[in-house]
Amino acid sequence: MKRIFILFLVAVAAFAAAALADHYTTARSSLTITGTSTLHDWKIESSTINGEVVAPPISAWKDGITSVKVSIPVASIKADHDRMTRMMQEALKAKENPEIRYELTTASLQNATADTFNVKAHGKLTIAGVTRDVDLDIEGKRITPISYTLSGSTPIRMTDYGIKPPVTMMNTLKTGNDVNVAFHWVVETR
Repeated sequence: MKRIFILFLVAVAAFAAAALADHYTTARSSLTITGTSTLHDWKIESSTINGEVVAPPISAWKDGITSVKVSIPVASIKADHDRMTRMMQEALKAKENPEIRYELTTASLQNATADTFNVKAHGKLTIAGVTRDVDLDIEGKRITPISYTLSGSTPIRMTDYGIKPPVTMMNTLKTGNDVNVAFHWVVETR
């Protein structure tokens, strides 16, 4: 009987902890990757960011965000030209690694008001099957009582993720190794 009572208390404590956190899922989003080439600057975009944020209300933030997991289907990333789209999806090894993934490991609230906040986030970014640590400065804004916009950007080097910068036109058009990844992610409570 004592063992059952202890298990009951553990279950209640776990439920209470989960109840204190809000669960947010994707409502709308955009991802933009920009870079350079020997001919011109380029941009590829996706309107698909899948994922979930589990976090306490900003007013109760003490230990930070409980969980953030994000995935972006590589097939959703498109350029203005089909050839560029195919080249980038090949460079990202879309067949073997159909998603770009991010998982938060730590987060620190920098400042907050009732409607805005900034977070220093550290996490694991996986691109083309290679995982690296990445730091992000994220700006959050409340847009409705149940939704927030999370925005940020980070520079990355393609070769850090085992990606060979695309080359075309008999090696006369070469993309630069450095790109910038920017996101605008709208999440809302369930």
